[in-house]
Amino acid sequence: SKVKMDRLTVSRVSQAMAQLMPRIIQGIQLDFFLRRRVTQTQLLVLIAIRGHGRCTMGMLARNLHVSMPTASGVVDRLVRAGYARRLPHPADRRQVVVELTGQGQEFIRQFQAVIRHRWSEVLRTLGPRELEAFHGVITKLREQLAPDG
Repeated sequence: SKVKMDRLTVSRVSQAMAQLMPRIIQGIQLDFFLRRRVTQTQLLVLIAIRGHGRCTMGMLARNLHVSMPTASGVVDRLVRAGYARRLPHPADRRQVVVELTGQGQEFIRQFQAVIRHRWSEVLRTLGPRELEAFHGVITKLREQLAPDG
């Protein structure tokens, strides 16, 4: 049936993506993180902060599925490294909001450049029609994954 075929296709594509992603990640220079002394967890927190602009510690902990003390510890290290800053919440001074500093924003830009470079290496193997089709799929997926989508 069509439903069974759709599931099979989705299963095969998701399996292929699951196998592809580690290979893509392996090609990203690990020294990018080592030079900047940023862990994978800290990267995820930076990306989460960037996604929200400013966010409370509670929102950060919930979005990352970690405890408040864990989120707070990671943010402490990011603040010390100069990538993030804590500010009083504009509406409730008992709460704290976290945002990226210029250095944190620059880190994300540099990380995206590394990702872009890695993908451009991989995508060179596709022909013009394949690239166009892939771009259409990626655009649709990005819209589906948008925070407000």
